[in-house]
Amino acid sequence: MWMTLYYLEKGEKTKAKETFDFVIKTASKLNFLGEQVDNNTLKTNWVIALGWSHAMFILCIEKMLKGDKFEK
Repeated sequence: MWMTLYYLEKGEKTKAKETFDFVIKTASKLNFLGEQVDNNTLKTNWVIALGWSHAMFILCIEKMLKGDKFEK
């Protein structure tokens, strides 16, 4: 989500979408976001269900919808 916010600020919509989609793709079966993801297995390999990671998700969604900086 940090990278998504960075790319949104830079106006790099394609990169923002790629990083956002990666996070969605690697969410747990219960849609929890992990702090870290194994790039080989795309499974979380660290803490799951952290409040800040879900808060960052909301911030990204808000920025994408408000700023029209995201291609739908």
